[in-house]
Amino acid sequence: MKPLFSRRTMIAAIDMFEDKYHADLTAFLTELGPAVYTQIRNEPISLKKRLSDFKQFVDQNPGSTVEGEPLVNVIVERAASFLPRTPEHSWSRARPMTPAMETFIRVLDFDGYAVTDGMLRRTLPTDIGLPETESELMQLMTKYGLDTPKGHLQQALDAHARANWAGANGQIRTFFDALLDAIAERVDPSAATLATGQPRRAKLASHGFLSVPLNEWADDGKGFINGLVRRLHPAGPHPGLSDEDDSTFRLHTVLLTTTLLLRRLDRGLNP
Repeated sequence: MKPLFSRRTMIAAIDMFEDKYHADLTAFLTELGPAVYTQIRNEPISLKKRLSDFKQFVDQNPGSTVEGEPLVNVIVERAASFLPRTPEHSWSRARPMTPAMETFIRVLDFDGYAVTDGMLRRTLPTDIGLPETESELMQLMTKYGLDTPKGHLQQALDAHARANWAGANGQIRTFFDALLDAIAERVDPSAATLATGQPRRAKLASHGFLSVPLNEWADDGKGFINGLVRRLHPAGPHPGLSDEDDSTFRLHTVLLTTTLLLRRLDRGLNP
């Protein structure tokens, strides 16, 4: 079974223990078994250092399971149980959210999950596979040395996790533009002499990399890629400002689209 959550969500889940005690962490590590707890330093070091050990262990052992369940899933499920629940009585007040909780909720949402009364529920179809998509996208950009677009995507993800929607939107746009420009140069090196943006996308279409029959591209601006670019570059006095839903939509759409294009580049095939 593959983990359901991204590395970013795993880190946010472990950070939820920052508001707990050493004893809480020790009890959880003990539940996970000796393969885990023997690798995490115990007191008297700081709780923060123990949590750092925990993150490193998960990173270094991506296939770890607990009774057949991926370790990452178990960690995220426990962190979800720490979130405030809906008060049973109307006169009761829910426990206030900490910064760690707010970050955890945001990155969970990006992975397609929400928490209701301590229980995880899926908000997006399973077959979208956003954590796997993000990982594959990063791997393909590394493979082809696309460091500039990769950097913009990492900044977009970081800004989104901090609820900086304007910053995230700006980096999403920049990432998409930079990646299409870089792909154009790989498909046809002469594209390097063209201005960035529209001319290079038209070059991709001329080579069939962006498909006209599939409505991915249209010279009249009515293709899917044309429309997505416009959606990422809205007109108005404050382009880039939005709420969480809008920013998440942009990020999801661009991740899925660019992964498709990089897979196409990797196969060396047109649509």
